[in-house]
Amino acid sequence: MIYKWNNDLWATLQNRGGTPTAAVLLAGPQGVGKRAFARALAQAVLCANPRAGGEACGACTSCRLFADDSHPDFRLLEPAVDEGRAEVSEDSNGGTASATREGSILVGQVRALTDFVFIASQFAGAKVVLIQPADRLHPSAAGALLKTLEEPPARTVFILVADHPQRLPPTIRSRCFRLDFPLPSREAALEWLVAEGVEQPEIALAQAGFAPLTAVERSRNNFPGRRRTFSELLISSDADPAKLAAAVDPGELPLVCQLLQRWCYDLLSLRLAA
Repeated sequence: MIYKWNNDLWATLQNRGGTPTAAVLLAGPQGVGKRAFARALAQAVLCANPRAGGEACGACTSCRLFADDSHPDFRLLEPAVDEGRAEVSEDSNGGTASATREGSILVGQVRALTDFVFIASQFAGAKVVLIQPADRLHPSAAGALLKTLEEPPARTVFILVADHPQRLPPTIRSRCFRLDFPLPSREAALEWLVAEGVEQPEIALAQAGFAPLTAVERSRNNFPGRRRTFSELLISSDADPAKLAAAVDPGELPLVCQLLQRWCYDLLSLRLAA
């Protein structure tokens, strides 16, 4: 699906012919619908009977296979499941170096695409490779991808999704048609959050950095309640760092750091500007 605040971006892409280059980079903050947009684009490229606006028909064999995650002309690259394993890659001197990068897309995954991109499409049409998040490409994987993008195979489209596009090598960014996804307007985001049944949508949106999908995800994970508990511990007269640490799930440390940063910002705003 394409969220309504991204309709203009879809129109921009279609006005340029759908996929103006062999690689498209969807860049912007997390929680604004880039991944949903990327899947919609991939399905549209593979669709046998696209609609007038460029969207997939949703009814042809290709669309049904795509919906079932079994389309033979589509590949999805995401960070390796075995995130802690060491990867052997070439170093700058032509030797080998062992590198461990948690949550990275590894060079072996990119090289495994070789047969896919260079053999004929099974549906005699286009092939699509979706890479998300592309900013988690291991350096050696990025190098392997660059070799493919320098001489892109015929009728193969690469869609890269990046929350932090600046982490991608400039050589890869320069070979992509880039679409930048801004945060939606506050009004559009709040309207959507209300329709999704989010409680206290204004607070949820603000705490999510004004990214509506992030606000919905946190709301469903009881983030407001956990935030309230943590805040009460933080401002209590006998605040104890040990108690605060015990109340935090280790997997949510980035979220807690963000919460603390926003809290400090609010305190500064209150003190300086009332």
